[in-house]
Amino acid sequence: MNFNTVNELIDSLESSGYENFCEYETRLFMLFYDRFGKMPFTEIPDVAFMFMEISSWTGMSLRCGVWQYYESGAFQKGKFERVISFLDSENECEMSEIYACGIHDYANEKYRDNFDYPEEWLDESEKIDQWIYDNEIYICRWMYDLILKNKSELSKMKLG
Repeated sequence: MNFNTVNELIDSLESSGYENFCEYETRLFMLFYDRFGKMPFTEIPDVAFMFMEISSWTGMSLRCGVWQYYESGAFQKGKFERVISFLDSENECEMSEIYACGIHDYANEKYRDNFDYPEEWLDESEKIDQWIYDNEIYICRWMYDLILKNKSELSKMKLG
């Protein structure tokens, strides 16, 4: 797929339907990352921030376990709370609740040398992984809808 503008990419995504979202996810993620990846997360527009976070959350879960997503993000105070706040504002109560289950104090100094996290944290992350696996189509549809709902905002961003 080669697109000259983000509008062409979104138009193609829309005409393909959410069933083909996986063909577009990486391209969209990289457009957002190339534009906003070096910015503090607080300065990234909601649509780009949420797309990258939910994509990372899901991808990390499916590849190696969601606990690593939480571990790597634990050093950015307020990042997880921003995700939850957005999900709550969109009435995504179940996803918000599941997402919140994995937030723990991974940045605590007592874990820095041994990574000996409490067993209940890992048990919770397994439940989150299972939820993500069971709801992968729903999550893809949610990200698809996020892009389409914000189509006009995205067309104004300097992406690509």
